[in-house]
Amino acid sequence: MNRRTAINRVIILSLGAIVLPSCGQENQPLVKLKNITLKADEENMVMQLSDLIIPKTNFIGAKDVKAHEFVLKMADDCYDPEKQAKFTRGLKEFYKMAKDKYGHAFKDCTQAQQVEWLRNLEKKKELSEELVFFYDTTKRYTVQAFTSSKEYMINLVKYKMVPGSDFKGCVAV
Repeated sequence: MNRRTAINRVIILSLGAIVLPSCGQENQPLVKLKNITLKADEENMVMQLSDLIIPKTNFIGAKDVKAHEFVLKMADDCYDPEKQAKFTRGLKEFYKMAKDKYGHAFKDCTQAQQVEWLRNLEKKKELSEELVFFYDTTKRYTVQAFTSSKEYMINLVKYKMVPGSDFKGCVAV
């Protein structure tokens, strides 16, 4: 074997080693969780749900502060395994019910259909306990993530890190 052939094979093998791990992972979620297993489309559904709860207007929305990541991390880290399983069952039921009602996934619904689905969830009539738990958890943590974000605290609440920071020591009293 000559040197040129050996170099070509090494290059092809190294490119294959780089490309091969990324094949078949198109449905992997971006948020790495320890206890809850999700698919990427389920994570996107949580992101859309949190964006519907606090939409972007002339100010930032829940998607801008990545509230869905906070929701998933809090459910993963702070809940016991029983509540985590309940959250996951509610998420899967939300996904299935939206698909059954509209014929396609929640992310593919129109804005009007998503808002209608959200209003039905707010009424909490004829819904399972898991679905209500999932929705209430997502809503609570979305609001918490949004209201504790830097942009919200500085621009809307006018929060100051140090109260009385407008003190001028060189001015006579």
